[in-house]
Amino acid sequence: MTMAAPGVAVSLAIARLHDLLHWYKDVIIYPNLTDQISDSISNLQWILNTSMNAELSDDCRQRLQILADKAKEMEECLVEWFGDQTPKLQKGCFAKVFASVRLFSVTNRARHWEGMAKDFMTRVRSLSSELAPSSEGNREKTRQRMESDIVGRGEHVKVLVDRLTDGESNLRVISVVGKQHCGKTAVVRSVFNMPKIKQHFDRRAWLHVTCPGAESYWKQSLLVDILKQTAVRDPPKDLEHKDEEQLCEMLHKPLMEQRYLIVLDNWGDAELFNELLIPFVDSKNGSRVIVTTRNAEMHNYADPWTPDLHFLPDLTSKECEDLLHVSITGGGNSVDDDSQLKMTIKEEILSKCNGSPPAISLLGGLLSTVKVSKQAALIKQLKNRPTLEDIMRLSFDELPSIMKLCVLYMALYPEESEVPTRRLFQQWAAEWLLAEAANGLERSLSAEDCFRQLERRNLICVVRQKPDGSAQSCRMPAFLHEFFRQKAKEFGLLRIEEETRVTGPNPKQSAQHQQVRGRTPAEGHYSCQVHCLRSFALFNTSKLETQGRDIVVLDASQNLLKPKLLDRRLYLLRVLDLEGVYKPVLPENFGNILSNLRYLGLRWTILDSIPESVGNLLLLETLDLKHTNITKVTSAIWNAKNLRHLYLSEASFGKSIPHHIISGKPPYCKLETLWGLFIETGKSPMIRVLKKLRNLKKLGVTCRPGAVKAVTECFSSLTRLESLRLRSRDLLGQPAVLNLSEMKWPPSLSNVYLLGSLESVPSFSSVCKNLKVLTLSMSRLKGDPMEALYDLKDLIVLRLLARSFTGKRLDCKAGFPKLRILKLWMLEELEVLVVEQGAMRSLEELEIRQCEKLGTVVGLDRIESTDSLKSVSLTGVDEGLAKHMEEKLSQDTLVKTELLSKKESR
Repeated sequence: MTMAAPGVAVSLAIARLHDLLHWYKDVIIYPNLTDQISDSISNLQWILNTSMNAELSDDCRQRLQILADKAKEMEECLVEWFGDQTPKLQKGCFAKVFASVRLFSVTNRARHWEGMAKDFMTRVRSLSSELAPSSEGNREKTRQRMESDIVGRGEHVKVLVDRLTDGESNLRVISVVGKQHCGKTAVVRSVFNMPKIKQHFDRRAWLHVTCPGAESYWKQSLLVDILKQTAVRDPPKDLEHKDEEQLCEMLHKPLMEQRYLIVLDNWGDAELFNELLIPFVDSKNGSRVIVTTRNAEMHNYADPWTPDLHFLPDLTSKECEDLLHVSITGGGNSVDDDSQLKMTIKEEILSKCNGSPPAISLLGGLLSTVKVSKQAALIKQLKNRPTLEDIMRLSFDELPSIMKLCVLYMALYPEESEVPTRRLFQQWAAEWLLAEAANGLERSLSAEDCFRQLERRNLICVVRQKPDGSAQSCRMPAFLHEFFRQKAKEFGLLRIEEETRVTGPNPKQSAQHQQVRGRTPAEGHYSCQVHCLRSFALFNTSKLETQGRDIVVLDASQNLLKPKLLDRRLYLLRVLDLEGVYKPVLPENFGNILSNLRYLGLRWTILDSIPESVGNLLLLETLDLKHTNITKVTSAIWNAKNLRHLYLSEASFGKSIPHHIISGKPPYCKLETLWGLFIETGKSPMIRVLKKLRNLKKLGVTCRPGAVKAVTECFSSLTRLESLRLRSRDLLGQPAVLNLSEMKWPPSLSNVYLLGSLESVPSFSSVCKNLKVLTLSMSRLKGDPMEALYDLKDLIVLRLLARSFTGKRLDCKAGFPKLRILKLWMLEELEVLVVEQGAMRSLEELEIRQCEKLGTVVGLDRIESTDSLKSVSLTGVDEGLAKHMEEKLSQDTLVKTELLSKKESR
């Protein structure tokens, strides 16, 4: 038996107790009770650590489960009472409420709760006194592997790349056939994400196929998804309401004009495949379709002229060793670790994995976190011929309990979902899975540290990286998703339902039809509730533009109507995530109903307004209104005094700003992210607010030219600011003057985006010495900006976008030692680009777009580390320049060209 189930439950108990101390300590009147709760948290954490190194008796495990249940009961009791006080909070702060609740200490309710608490502390002390201490630290390794990294299938990757780029003009369908978990998807995804393939194909689409049904709707779903992924700019509107014939007609034109690559991952029904291929256009330009499948008959249906990659063979011994090495070291050259492994248990590890890539990856990731002295004992926990599920279970059981919760949270997202780390980290924080310091107890792990450990164990894959190399988005491998979803259900954490609607031309389809529709990932709404974790998410898996007015989230009677997924205890909810659901209906008393809410995600909901009662969410930490139609935000938001992250879509605030915000007096504003703010005039009350936001790390603000000076004067007090986006627009929304002559730049800045005309390049090198990313747009600089920027020693990304420079010559002097990405867009007068000897020696990616007069590029082939330059993208440039660069650059540098004449002819 393992510690997994009670461990997860007790981790939740710890998070809840942290929460009680942080938010409700003023409500707890019983003498010394807060100290006792703190002691209990420490004891519980110690018990969890002990349980990882010792087999617990059934009695101890049952007692741990009882403790977890009692912590849950304590929280519900206290939060329910707090929810009853919500109307009293509308006009005041916590102090007023807590002053009024001294009456609570003499009520039966208080005595009941304090009795529960004392009983809980007694049980914790009793159990902790019976367990003997045992601990051993884990090795720390740093690594960063991308999802597309592939080991052990190099030959198959090469074959697939060759077939995609072999010069054959006819449309070809390539089937990658193999048994479950043999690495089909990994091979195809690694090729799909290669820069060479991205540049070879004009349009790409990846579709993970869950289960095509017998009715015609499945084809509509996939066609809609292809249209959205291959859209040149914004996807066409209202796609879900078009019939199959209309969709085929809409798809015909873009597929006729572009070379495309479509991947159908996990296709099952071979007989239905040719039916899907009907709308695919063969414009004889080298387009390709790839199908991954377990169906051995697929090659009979796919393409008789194209041999398939049939049944990927088991990895060779050498390939298994390479994959194990990368899984343990993260791809680094950790010779000592590898030699130690060879001397001990490498053969035993590989025999347990039986050539399975997922098994080797998981087991290697697990061993990377364990001391060499413990590896043999860990491997012996597996039987002689373990299944992949056995290895998944061991990998999960060996996680620290708090990390179990974090990885189980990923089961909330639909399979194959690409999850922004921003969203994931803030939801972890809302659930207090990685509790902050409370009452003297320090945070055990940051979200970033936890993520890195899960990634190191190969339980989460990095999909996209930020310019600084950190993870921007992630995905749980498909073979793990179902395992963790079942684990979450087993522990009572998760309930998932799919709500479907008929969107085709025939609204009276059968119940059977509707039931099958719900299994198709491109349609309907994927609804997920995490019971113990207090999270509710409604994923609109049909992407944008779905008419979702029938999804009434909450009604005025305080009950959830559609979908009927939540129980009546709405006051316990911490996370409500409706990202992508079209215009959900929220009641006016929204904030009163969900008094315990910490995360409210309304991104891409296209809402026009939110209820003022959101300001009553005194515990709210994240409010995401990005990509909505909300241009005026109620100032009641400032009553949510624990707000840390606020995302807007160029929205402004009303004139009424709470006095405590403007004055800067306690309680201080905790805001760390304010993105998408709009300021109309220099007399806006938000000017005074900005000066007081001293915890701010990320700021995105758009203002009128007359407000620029007042806005920039605020920045000198924002000493923790790391990321700044500042835009100046006139009354017509066009870029305007951006006067920064008197601006005092915060030295902590690492990412700056400026839109508006500048007199000169700001002196970043003397102030913002840690600047890593710089973007200039519509700056209309007359002088060469490279003169002022070459000395930025940590600059990684430089973007000179539309009309940022109006001169004829850019001269890159020796400098830019860490610059990896350079983008030059729409520099209409630029004629010459010179790269001097020693400049940009780390450059990896160069993109030149719509620089129509650029005829000469000198010195790019003289970059010191020519091997670093991986790709050059030329769009809308002169044919002579393109030919010259293709001749001069190394054969290892990928050059993608879309000539000016070709563009004009279109």
